[in-house]
Amino acid sequence: MKKLSLLFFFALSVVISVSCDSESKLIYPPENAVNRVMDFYLFDDGKTFLYLNSNTNRKYDFGELVLMQFDDEGDPVFKDSLLVPSISGKMAVSSDEKSVYVTTRDKSGVVKAKISGKTGSYKVEYEEGTKGDYPEILKTEKEPYALILTPDQSKLLVTHVLNGELSVIDIKKWEVTNTEKLKYGVTEILYDENSKYYLTSHKSSGKISLIEAKETIDGEFVVAVKEMPIDLPTKGYDVRSMKHSGDGTLLYAAFQNTAYEDSYTYTYDEDTAPQLVTLKLENKSLKTMNILALSGSLGEVAVFNYNTESEKEKSEETESKIKKDATETETTGETTLEEDGGTEETGDTDSADTSAAPEETGDTDSADSSAEPEETGDTGDTDTSAASEETGETQTVGRNGDLIFVSIPEDEKVVMIDSARNGIRDEISYKDDKKECNPYQLYTKNLGNTDGYLFVSCFQNDRVYIYKIDLMAQQIIKKIGVLE
Repeated sequence: MKKLSLLFFFALSVVISVSCDSESKLIYPPENAVNRVMDFYLFDDGKTFLYLNSNTNRKYDFGELVLMQFDDEGDPVFKDSLLVPSISGKMAVSSDEKSVYVTTRDKSGVVKAKISGKTGSYKVEYEEGTKGDYPEILKTEKEPYALILTPDQSKLLVTHVLNGELSVIDIKKWEVTNTEKLKYGVTEILYDENSKYYLTSHKSSGKISLIEAKETIDGEFVVAVKEMPIDLPTKGYDVRSMKHSGDGTLLYAAFQNTAYEDSYTYTYDEDTAPQLVTLKLENKSLKTMNILALSGSLGEVAVFNYNTESEKEKSEETESKIKKDATETETTGETTLEEDGGTEETGDTDSADTSAAPEETGDTDSADSSAEPEETGDTGDTDTSAASEETGETQTVGRNGDLIFVSIPEDEKVVMIDSARNGIRDEISYKDDKKECNPYQLYTKNLGNTDGYLFVSCFQNDRVYIYKIDLMAQQIIKKIGVLE
């Protein structure tokens, strides 16, 4: 009996020792780590942003949500971070920017966190009472990936990259209420405001899933699915990413056009090249509006909508008013004060030109507006403003459209396609960078009619490039930060 007791206590001590040892070996990521970044979100304040570390390389034992903010000089600085389960997929932020939802492929589920505070003092945290490093995971089907909130924010639709299921989560009850079957390998889910349908793209086929999901009068949430083929002159497949146009009437899809359904062997010719496909949803069917052949294995798509017409109108109104004031002053013989306190006769209207075109700075010799792509050297900066050869000033010709960014990790570049020109306007090349970058994940957000941000994740290289977009500047895409 004594020997049995000794053996029991020895075994118990070994179990306790192993348990404590396993806990002590957990590897926590640094607060501002950049580790296989999968997703971004820029707050409406235009200063605060989140990025999601997926930890797909299993460098640590956790993924991580990192909260950053642009300071007064425009530099990104760390503000807060939150551990999430390893092998994160994508995230969704509520419209009031108070909640964030993250999928975990490794744990087959979703976690939710709250965003508190205001600009300059935002924090991201779990609800009170959470035990451990993160709350209990709401289980879904295997490998959840892309997700989206319904317009009324009451449901969360989660897609699965492995078998293609669609899970519907009731936010208030925090439970899965529906599970529907889609084509496997879902890469994206979007909500189409015009048709009120959800759309999913798949890497497993050349089809798009059309999903009708709505709540009935008696409170039941009903889901119906229809598979729609894409009308293409090829037999390829794999729609890797899909985004709406700025006006919501079109869809831009990165179509990898893989030649063989059971492999990822890419053999291209003119007919089987990867393509940016422009689609239109009409009467529950997809119509192909345009095809633009590209190269390499395409990554994600991001769309920046612009409208220089309103900026041109503002410029013309300002110029007209100044000329009118100058004419009136010339007639009355009055003088106006310069900014330095001096006086200047305003009868000379030649000096009254304050058009919206920026002044020439001398450092933008590459301001070429041709549709041919141009490598941008080792800075990653791109200068694609429309410029006059005679004056060097930026032309503010009024027009509107989309700048469509497509990542091509194999070619180490991001191409920029202008919908108004129906072709490649320029590219951001990383081939000459001192540090390797194979860009994949992309994110854009408008701050106005002509300005905003572009985020580029060099996924395998653990690096993020941040660009400021300003179509009224001579250098319309300017690198402002690198996270690594």
